[in-house]
Amino acid sequence: MIHICYTLSDKEGNYSKFVAASMCSVLKNTEQPVIFHLLNDNTLSEENKENFRSLVHSHGQQINFYNVPQLIGATLEKGKSILPAGFLSKRYTQVNLYRLAIAEVLPRDIDKVIFLDADTIVNVDINKLWLEPTGDSGIAAVSDWSVLDHYGKTADIKPGDSFLFKNGLASVKTVFNAGVLLMNLDILRQQGSLLLKGLKFLSANNGRWEYFDNDILIAFYSKVFHHLPWNYNIRVIWARGYGGNKVEEGIYHYVGRDYGINTNDSFYALFLKFLMQTPWIDDRIIYNGYHLSKAYTFHQARIRFSKIQQIFNKSRNKKLVFMGLEVDEVRLRNDFALGEDDRYMFLPPGGKLPFIDSSSYIYYLVFWSDYAEIKSLLEQRGLKEFENFADGTLLMPECTGDLSLDELNYLWRL
Repeated sequence: MIHICYTLSDKEGNYSKFVAASMCSVLKNTEQPVIFHLLNDNTLSEENKENFRSLVHSHGQQINFYNVPQLIGATLEKGKSILPAGFLSKRYTQVNLYRLAIAEVLPRDIDKVIFLDADTIVNVDINKLWLEPTGDSGIAAVSDWSVLDHYGKTADIKPGDSFLFKNGLASVKTVFNAGVLLMNLDILRQQGSLLLKGLKFLSANNGRWEYFDNDILIAFYSKVFHHLPWNYNIRVIWARGYGGNKVEEGIYHYVGRDYGINTNDSFYALFLKFLMQTPWIDDRIIYNGYHLSKAYTFHQARIRFSKIQQIFNKSRNKKLVFMGLEVDEVRLRNDFALGEDDRYMFLPPGGKLPFIDSSSYIYYLVFWSDYAEIKSLLEQRGLKEFENFADGTLLMPECTGDLSLDELNYLWRL
């Protein structure tokens, strides 16, 4: 029996389908008996639980759910007292730490498990990974070095700014991503609570860590973990950039939610192949997708119209000054029918502002690809957005990127 573990928090109900796509890829590529163990918090809805059951049971396999706060609440409370930031971070949820508690949460008769991040797609028989050794440390993982070595790009690995490198706890050859782990739970249980020990370690290095759970695992295991073959944790961004559009046998990791719906991209197509076979995608998908896009566009259009109204009201009876690149002057003068007396101020590359007149009768319209950069600089000069300046691209009909969903957000909201 192959045991596979995922962790999940899903307040909005949108993330479960990505875990399901990963599960589906496992199910479609193996004939071995599998039990999924889904560690979750109090956000997993009954509807999504039932969808998971439907997916797994339809393939003759098993799934168990574990409400971690209920099962190890005392441990989590101890963790919060050790490192509150590990549970209150806006960037991460406490579920990111659940992988460190797998040995504590799963039944004692389970002595081995494969951990998979939610954003993985398994394009190989998972039994091949299951048969790999875990080594004496109890942790087996794929080093970043081995993946980039496959693509002939090890020169791209540089020691990062992390304290792990500076303190000698990791090197370019021993850093690994914890999105795919093969774990010997018997060995890990003998080592005590990895979660609490890890939080104590981060607390002792307060403010120096970047990735809670991954930093803990690297700090404790980078010198002793068993190195798995490169193809069991392939970051899609590397595969696409270094390997072209070729999908190979292995486990693909869509780090940073590297999803899309353009099936000309082999890696997007691979993900969609399995997503489309889950209960989250049904005969309502076209209808739902149409109305989702329509509602989003209307919402964004109202926001843009409100901003344009503010520009119109605040700039009335003021002298307009257009700000942009020198190469864009002719085009913008033509687009806005500017006369010779209308002022156009050149913005040099690099974000440096020329002299700014803060007089109340001057109003700046900014035409810049990184508007937030210029906005920050103008605010440092004492100017206020909409009161003294605004994003001029809001007035350009060809600049409609804010009116429609990008591919990732479409998938996320669907």
